[in-house]
Parts: sequence; structure tokens; C-alpha cells
Amino acid sequence: MEENRTSSIISWFRQRFGKQMSDLDQVKPCECSQTCSSGHSHISSSSSSLKSSTTAKPSASDQPLPSVLFSPFRSSLRYDVFVCHNDEDSDVAQSLTCFLENPSNGLRCYLQERDCPAGGAVSTELLQAVQDSHCWLLLITPNFVKDDWCLYQMHQVLSEGPMSQRIIPAIVNMPRSKLPLELRFLFTVDLNMNKEFGYTQVYRAVIHYLKDMSEKEKPRNASQSDG
Repeated sequence: MEENRTSSIISWFRQRFGKQMSDLDQVKPCECSQTCSSGHSHISSSSSSLKSSTTAKPSASDQPLPSVLFSPFRSSLRYDVFVCHNDEDSDVAQSLTCFLENPSNGLRCYLQERDCPAGGAVSTELLQAVQDSHCWLLLITPNFVKDDWCLYQMHQVLSEGPMSQRIIPAIVNMPRSKLPLELRFLFTVDLNMNKEFGYTQVYRAVIHYLKDMSEKEKPRNASQSDG
């Protein structure tokens, strides 16, 4: 009798708790609470961020400098760009210079107010800087065309490299029709509408000139080596 009672109790426990275990086995994983849900979304977003960061393209600052900036031709002169401007336009000149000299661009500029040594003869230092620069940027503004000193610098540049890629006129706050007659046959960078785009055009013009001249120097250097 006692055995039958014990057997009935065991059978009842098996039916009761065996069913609960079976139900638990059928539950789908993690119907999350709010806390769990926020935790999963955090992990998911972190994973997405990690994935996007590993697949993202490098920024402009991570891009290597153009190889021409390490060429012997480029190293042959002290400056890449001589910046000629009126004193009233110093802000624009300095802004452009900062862009060109940014580590991601890597150019070397000459600004008279910054690079002319104290006590030096201005005309002598200026002529030396013109001769020691690959390209010459003329920041043409209403102030520039009225300034005899700027016009003198412009003629110094024109005498050094007439009809060459080395002269880069850039106009600000004036139409191209007001350019000095001596410059109207040259391609002009327009900084009136979009200065940053114009700065990029100046940079590309300098790099293009350096590449072009470096390529021309290679056969000359090779022939000299053979000789």
C-alpha cells in the first residue's frame, strides 16, 4: 500500500515538473526586458561602429604626400610658393599660406612679413626669394593694383618666368576684367566665390608644375650621368 502511494507521488512530480522543463526547452532565446534590450542595442551599435571604423577610407590627413615633394628638383629651391600681396590683404594671404603649408599638403611658402629677416634690404631679400621659389602666387585685389610695390613685385616675377606655369594670379574682391594687362593671358584662380576650392586649385597648380619639371629633369640628369 505504502509502495503504491510512494509510486503515485513520484509519478505526480514527474508529470508536474517534467512538463515545466519541456516548456522551458521550447522557449526562444532572450525575449529581452528593457534593460537587456538596451544592452543588446549598445553592443550592436558598438559592433557596427567598429565595423564601419575598420572599413572607412582614410581621411585626407592620412593620405601620403605627393611623391614629387621628395624629388631632387623640388629640393633644389628653398620655397615652393612666393606669395605676393598687399598689406591690406594679409588675412587672405595668411589663410592661403596656412592651407598650403598644412601638413596634409606640405608646401613651403614665402611671406614677406614673416620670412624677410629684420634689418635686411627689402628689395634684395625680395629678389632672392623670387629666385629661390618654384612658383609665384600674385594675390590680385583692388589694393594690389593700386600698390606700386606690389606692381614692382609682379614685374619682377614676370621678368623671371614670362609665359610659364610658375605664375599663378589669384583674384579676390574684383572681377577678372580688372586684372593688370600683363596678367590677362595667364590662367587665373578665382577666389571670389569659393576660397577653399580656389586654394585647392592653387595647390594643384604648384604640384602640377613640380611634377612636370621633375619629369623633364629626369632625362637631363640621365644624360649628364652617361656623359
